[in-house]
Amino acid sequence: MNGINEKWGAWSNKPEPIRQEEVIETISADIIVVGAGISGVTCALRAAQTGSTVLVCEKSDSWVGRGGNIGVANSSFMKSKGFEYDVGEIAREWIKRCGNRCDEGIVWLYLSNSNRAMDWLCDIVTKPEYGARPELQGCVYNGETYREIFGSHRFFDGPMAKKGSRAGAADAVYAMYTEAVKLGVQFLFNAPATQLLSEGERVTGVYVREESDDGYLLAKAHKAVVLATGGIGGNADMCEDLAPLANRCAMKIYWPKDADAGDGHRMGLWAGGTLEDPPFPMILHPQAFLTSNYCFLFVKQDGTRFMNEDNYIQGKSIAILRERMTFAWSIIDSAWREKVPPTLDFGGGIFWGQDCAPGEEGFDPDQEQRSFERGIERGVIVVAETPEELAIKMEVPVDVFLSTFIRYNQMVALGTDKDFGKRKELLIALDEPPYYGIKFGPALLSVVGGLRVDTKMRVLGESGRPVDGLYAIGNAMGGRYGVDYPMMIPGNSNGTALTYGYLLGEQISNS
Repeated sequence: MNGINEKWGAWSNKPEPIRQEEVIETISADIIVVGAGISGVTCALRAAQTGSTVLVCEKSDSWVGRGGNIGVANSSFMKSKGFEYDVGEIAREWIKRCGNRCDEGIVWLYLSNSNRAMDWLCDIVTKPEYGARPELQGCVYNGETYREIFGSHRFFDGPMAKKGSRAGAADAVYAMYTEAVKLGVQFLFNAPATQLLSEGERVTGVYVREESDDGYLLAKAHKAVVLATGGIGGNADMCEDLAPLANRCAMKIYWPKDADAGDGHRMGLWAGGTLEDPPFPMILHPQAFLTSNYCFLFVKQDGTRFMNEDNYIQGKSIAILRERMTFAWSIIDSAWREKVPPTLDFGGGIFWGQDCAPGEEGFDPDQEQRSFERGIERGVIVVAETPEELAIKMEVPVDVFLSTFIRYNQMVALGTDKDFGKRKELLIALDEPPYYGIKFGPALLSVVGGLRVDTKMRVLGESGRPVDGLYAIGNAMGGRYGVDYPMMIPGNSNGTALTYGYLLGEQISNS
C-alpha cells in the first residue's frame, strides 16, 4: 500500500497504482458510469438521449432494479390523482427531520426536479413494448409528527412484474436499460471497477477487472466518470467506522448480496474526494422477523415498554437499535381485526397497514390472518391465554411484563399515556384473550451516506473544490439525509437516484 489512511480503517488505504503493463485493453466513451442500478442506468440513458456516448461498468451479472417504490414530488401522475404539495413545506420538514445536517441545496434540487424525472420515466415505461401501469402507494403514515405524502410511484403489469419481480423499480430499470441499449450505450457486466485513473488533477478513467481476464480493462472518459455504485451496507468494516448501527441490524436485505460494498466511496476517496461526516444515515424497515407491528404495546426483551408506539418505520427501527436490541415484541389481542383498522386514520404506513393504492382498503384481515399463521409456524409469533403465559413464551421476565401490561391498560382507561405521550386515539386496551406477541426488528435496506458533492453532483475534495471529472449519484453520494432517512415521501432514495441520474446525464452532455 502507498496510502495509509489513519482516519479510517484498512478499507480506506489507497492501493498501489495499476501499472500500464497490467492493462490489456483500453476503450473510451464520453461518460463512464460505474454501476447499473437505478441512478446509473438513468444517467446513462439520459446522457445518451442528449448526445453523449456512454459505457456502464457493473460488478454483478445484470442491471439492478431494487425496491418497490420510487418517491417524487408533484409528478403529472400524482396531479392526475389529485395530489399536489407545497415543495417549500416538504423541504422544511425534510431538513428538520435530518437534524439540519443534510445539504439544503441538494434537497431542493431533488424536490424541484423529481416531477420532471418521473414524467420522463412514466413516458418510457408506459410505451406499448413495456406496458407498465403506474400507481401510487397508498399506505402512508397519517400522523402530523411523522406525516408522509402520496408520492411513492410503483409500476405494475410490466415485463419484469409478469416474471415475478416486485412491482416497482425492476420494470423501471428494465425499460431504461433497454432504451439505453437501443441508443448504443455499452454495458459491461461482471466487470467490477477497482480504481480510478487520474491524470494531473483530473479523473479520466476507470480500471475494470473483467471476470474472464487476467489483466485490467481501462475505460477512459472524454467528459466524466460517474460513481453510481450503491451504499456501504455490505461492508461491515466500513459500517463500523461510518454507520455502526448498521452492523447491529437483525438482517441486511440489500441485493445482490455484497453488491453494496462501498466500492465507489473508496475509489472516490483515493482520487481526492471526501466523505460527508459520519455517522451515515440508514434506510431501516422493522421487517426482520414479521412485517406487522401496529401501535399498541411494544416491549423489550426485559419486559419493559421503551417507546411511543405511535411512530413510523424508521423511528421504530432506530428505537430498537438504540436499546442495543435486534428485536422487540409487539403485543396485540384477539380483537385485532376490529382494533387495527381505526388506527390507520391516525397513523398507519408501511408494516402498520398494508400495501395499497390511495382509496383502496388499507387493511385486509384475512391477508393478515394468513401472515399470522405463517409467523406462528416460523416461531416469530407466540400466542397465549394470559399475559403471564405470553411472557413465558416470549422469554421475558413474567413479573416485569405483567406490571408493564397492567400499567398500559390502566393508562388506556385514564385516556392519558403518562410514560411516553401516545395520542389518546391510539391508546387501545389489550383485554381480549388470547394475546399475541409479535417479534419484529430492524432490517437494513441501505446505508445512504457517501461522498461530498455539490449541486452539480461533482465530488468535492478537502478544500471544497470539485475533483475535476468525477461525479457521484445514488447511494454513493452524500448530502441528501444528514443523520436520518426522512420517510416523508416513501421510496425517496430511489426517487433521488432517478432525479440526480436524470439531471446529471443531461448536464454532462450539455456541458
